[in-house]
Amino acid sequence: MANDVRVRAYNVRFGDCILVSFTSGSTDKHILIDFGNAPGGVRSQGGINDVFEPVARDLARVTGKRIALLIMSHEHLDHMEGFFSQKAIFNEFEIGDVWMSAMSAPDYYQRFPQCEPEQRARLALHATALRWDREGRFERLPAALRSLIANNVLAVANKDRIDYIRGLVPKSRIKYLSRRARAISVASLGRGVKLEVLAPEKDASVYYANGGHRFWLDATARFGGSPEKRRRTAKNTTPRAPSHIAADEFELLRDEIAELDLADLLAIDKAANNTSLVLRLTVNGKVMLFPGDAEGESWAIMKQKNLLRPVDLLKLAHHGSINGMPFRGTEDVLAQVLKPRKGTVALVCTCRDVYGDTTDTAIPHHELMDLLEDRCKAVHVTQDAAAFGLGFDILL
Repeated sequence: MANDVRVRAYNVRFGDCILVSFTSGSTDKHILIDFGNAPGGVRSQGGINDVFEPVARDLARVTGKRIALLIMSHEHLDHMEGFFSQKAIFNEFEIGDVWMSAMSAPDYYQRFPQCEPEQRARLALHATALRWDREGRFERLPAALRSLIANNVLAVANKDRIDYIRGLVPKSRIKYLSRRARAISVASLGRGVKLEVLAPEKDASVYYANGGHRFWLDATARFGGSPEKRRRTAKNTTPRAPSHIAADEFELLRDEIAELDLADLLAIDKAANNTSLVLRLTVNGKVMLFPGDAEGESWAIMKQKNLLRPVDLLKLAHHGSINGMPFRGTEDVLAQVLKPRKGTVALVCTCRDVYGDTTDTAIPHHELMDLLEDRCKAVHVTQDAAAFGLGFDILL
């Protein structure tokens, strides 16, 4: 591999799985970032997990079952489900260190009680969703809504997924990370490797502060109490369609799930995405940015703190969704992370026709993709570059 840096991206349908490989001294080193797919029930090719086994076997082959650093960006199934699904294979791996977002720490909500209302709302929603499932009502919901619930509400019960990843290494080799002022060195990766954590903020409540502390307490009261005790506040009147969901689709979802307030579900989804680890990795002078599913609130803080700079490879946040990386007007962050004169390679881990019913709501977003094609050296889309369950290499 010499001084090359190889980024191997896998087509796991609607999810992320990225292996960064390079040589340190005479030894090949590997960093694995995420491994998952959208929850079952989403339409088209999304949510079918037959991709996991061939990907896991290829990872074992390419790495010789040695991963220096395993990173789980955040607790959504499209970033973590593959590890647990293929635990029979991963149990044979030798893994150096495991990194997770600070919010995955077992004691996080004890240390940051101001974030607890969001967690309580998720748990209360979880109980309601399970009841819907028992009553056979869950299956009648639109696929996109079932996916939203599975990823953000039912996933609360997936403690076994997180515990499995934690158990891959001793506790002393697990880091739960938030934004750091200095780069972190990993001894097993060797010299010439620099890892900078740009996000999330230590206090996750900053990402749902716009809804207010009251918002989450009200959500908990609505879903955790009896129907006659549930209440709505002025802040929780009829929600407006977000930019990444078509208006008619939004109306259908809202009508189908009036009991589970869609505003709460969308707010929980956004809060979870913004807890993503955002990592800038420098290897042999090549700079790569891996932002998980960070959304606008996270990017705004990174921009405000002057943390962004041009990179050689950019993994697009949130699968190329319009609510991932801001790219319009004063909120534009692409201008700060793309090199001039088409010097940056873009990677979009996505699967078309899974979310969004119109051109303006589809993922990946057409306007964002056009912009990347115009300003990047190359744009690699996992669905286009490899068949399901296979990977492809980008050499830097």
